[in-house]
Amino acid sequence: MIKVRTILIIITTLILATIAYLFFTDKPAVAPDKLLTDNPALTNPAPADFRGKEEMLKNALNLYAKKKQEGVDFVNGPCLGKIADDWVLDIAHNPRQAVDDKQENQCAEHRAGSAHHFIELDPTGNLIRAL
Repeated sequence: MIKVRTILIIITTLILATIAYLFFTDKPAVAPDKLLTDNPALTNPAPADFRGKEEMLKNALNLYAKKKQEGVDFVNGPCLGKIADDWVLDIAHNPRQAVDDKQENQCAEHRAGSAHHFIELDPTGNLIRAL
């Protein structure tokens, strides 16, 4: 009888501790549109800033899918190459990591000035920015 009582006390204590932990560590959710307008540190473009670049995004996503199917490793944020005249596709992290700033992971065409625009996707294929 004492063992059952002890086990019930332990289980009850664990449940109450878990509930207290979840209650006191809960962080409020922030809507994505609030993040974009209130946090200038984010580099994601607002949807209005992306108008006219839909074709470039389509090309970027197609190249990303092709490279993913080929087994390219996106962890180091490689340049995936040219997607149109004057445009390249680069993989980066959001937020940026030191590996993203290494020259060997950036597009040579953009560094050399032969491509003036780029699209950045994160390693999972989500849009970071298009310039």
